[in-house]
Amino acid sequence: MPVKTTPRRNSERREESSQRIIEAAITLFAEKGYQRTTLIQIGERAGCTGTLVSNRFGNKERVLRAVLATILNRFQGQTLSERGANEDLSATEQLSRFVALYLKDVVEQQTRIRALYVLMGESLGGLPQIAEEIQRVDELFRAEVEAYLQIGVDAGEFEIPKGQQLITSTLIVGLLRGVATQVLNAPNLLSLDELVENTQVAVKRMIGAGSSK
Repeated sequence: MPVKTTPRRNSERREESSQRIIEAAITLFAEKGYQRTTLIQIGERAGCTGTLVSNRFGNKERVLRAVLATILNRFQGQTLSERGANEDLSATEQLSRFVALYLKDVVEQQTRIRALYVLMGESLGGLPQIAEEIQRVDELFRAEVEAYLQIGVDAGEFEIPKGQQLITSTLIVGLLRGVATQVLNAPNLLSLDELVENTQVAVKRMIGAGSSK
């Protein structure tokens, strides 16, 4: 007897097409930026119409929010999973693994990370709808780093003066983003292992954890 197949529900088809639209927008934002990308182009890249994109999301700003949410959800899911695997590690080791995770993700997810960085650049050009969303991205990234710093301070591993965790997290985020930008612009400049190792050393120096661990 032939095997009966269960028809796909409308909600499943809708979710799949929405994800295709988001992925298409990520690719186009990475290639062209937010300003020069249209809903029609997003639809064409996703294999649908600009009208469908408009009906599904309303406008390009909402597509932008969906793109950033997708990127952030992946990052936060990774970091939560990593924290669960880090419970038996020292604070220094946990932060070092976070650094490695971030830089490896830049290499493995270049299109998504490039899209994020292109949007960050555009946020400096006077587009308030982008600037507000990027500020939230920045806040979440700093908070993630600060969480690791607090673990180290509580454990007595990190030599961070009282009230200096925000500036320290800001500097660490700046270091990671600076390295990531160079990886995107010149992927063959240095090996990933070399970049990870030396970035970890620089972060350890920032937190007073030494450079030999």
